[in-house]
Amino acid sequence: MLILVLLDAFCGLWIAFELWLMLRDRAQGKGKTVKDRGTRYYNFIAMIVGLTLAGILSGRSAFFFPWGRSYTVFWIGYAIMALSLAFRVWAIVTLGSSFRTTVETHKNQKVVRQGPYAVLRHPSYTGLLFTCAGFGIAVQNWLSFLLAVALPLVALLYRIRVEEEELVLALGAEYQEYQGKTKKLIPWLW
Repeated sequence: MLILVLLDAFCGLWIAFELWLMLRDRAQGKGKTVKDRGTRYYNFIAMIVGLTLAGILSGRSAFFFPWGRSYTVFWIGYAIMALSLAFRVWAIVTLGSSFRTTVETHKNQKVVRQGPYAVLRHPSYTGLLFTCAGFGIAVQNWLSFLLAVALPLVALLYRIRVEEEELVLALGAEYQEYQGKTKKLIPWLW
């Protein structure tokens, strides 16, 4: 019972954080959706639907991990969620005033190459995906894991395509050179 309370509390705080980012953008006059092509909403909906379905199906014993359920695996998943969300926050803080919840650039935009951006082009999305993966691990259900990761991944891949098109238009050769030296989501792999 305590495990479910902890998981629900974490997810509630996480959703509140994501909503706060959107509201902060709006209050600062950022978050324009002209070039976004709906990706902010697709991402949010994909995460909510993926995690909700994962939570609903998490009690189905037919899909439990082969070794069953254990407190150790729950805590591993919970730790992955916490560390991944912290990684997302680090990426957001590193981008500073250039971070947006929508696809847009500003006139003084530069390619950021420090912090997590030294090896990844989209570390805040990596943080999102691994937070979702941590949820799937915490509930210890392979179908839940698949839903928690696959739905957000599809939405994020679309977002990355839209975002990178805009960044190439806005930043030109500097961003293209950066693309050639970094990976999208997983350091040194992809």
